[in-house]
Amino acid sequence: MAKIQSVLGGLDSDKLGKTLVHEHALIGFPGWFLDSRQPKFKRDEALVRVCAAFEQLKDYGVQTVIDPCPSDIGRDVDFYAEIATRTGIQLICAAGVYYEAAGQPFTFRLLEEEAITEIFVKELQDGVGETGIRPGIVKIASGEPTMSEYERKIIRAASKAAAIAGVPVLSHTESCHCGHEQVDLVTGAGVCPHNFVVGHSDGTEDIEYQKSLADKGVFVGFDRFGLDIEVPDEIRIRNFKALVDAGYRDSLLMSHDYVNCWQGGPPGIPPGVSTSEILPHWNMTHIFERIIPQLKAQGMTDADFDQILCGNTQRFLTVEPS
Repeated sequence: MAKIQSVLGGLDSDKLGKTLVHEHALIGFPGWFLDSRQPKFKRDEALVRVCAAFEQLKDYGVQTVIDPCPSDIGRDVDFYAEIATRTGIQLICAAGVYYEAAGQPFTFRLLEEEAITEIFVKELQDGVGETGIRPGIVKIASGEPTMSEYERKIIRAASKAAAIAGVPVLSHTESCHCGHEQVDLVTGAGVCPHNFVVGHSDGTEDIEYQKSLADKGVFVGFDRFGLDIEVPDEIRIRNFKALVDAGYRDSLLMSHDYVNCWQGGPPGIPPGVSTSEILPHWNMTHIFERIIPQLKAQGMTDADFDQILCGNTQRFLTVEPS
């Protein structure tokens, strides 16, 4: 039985259960601490709040969550391990860095591609820092409208590391730009297409783009349900059902990209204003409370969602030995 790496150790792939592939316990964009208007970040209080949110997932049968926070925007593997220990949710974290415009690129910009690959492989095989906690996926990211040379270098290095360590790759795309270039770089480095999900592919009305990704054998991330500020859920639901009807059910993954806790507050939002005031349905239970019922009313079944949330995620996370 293939093993999947969680923050608390290895998991048998058949024990993953219902899985959300893209959620965040904690995010801190570079320079978050510069906004002195924001209240001081209190880690213990944040941990209590985040654990309470993760506990709610168990009401819907969720057993596993992937938190693909890159190392340069607030990744805290000890925080994740505490969540997993307290809640029993199987939490998987990531190696990798964010896209150039929103990440922290100075150090990696100076390093050669081979050195960056070595850095990622070391984390994947030995653990993050002195924690011994090993990431179970690699996160890549690119900006818009085109991919920068820095991002190409990082994606090549990260994908090589994933192929060496035998872990899947999950991506961030900005407004559905550069998805195909990501596929070419990742699979060109030796990652199997079904071990790659092009993230945030639901951020467009263009269903032909979504089909074209699936036709390359990769997973298509419908992973921003509730984030109506980009694309209304009604469009996501329409395209999702159309893809299922067109035979692409086994190429789809679902999640919210919800951020449970912001270090320094949500970027660009005034102090004291929460994301729930702006995005009332953006949370980790939205799919189960609102999206799945609407899709079932249109003819989808429990068997469909078992495949998408269990079977598809298991296939995505299971890397066969080369």
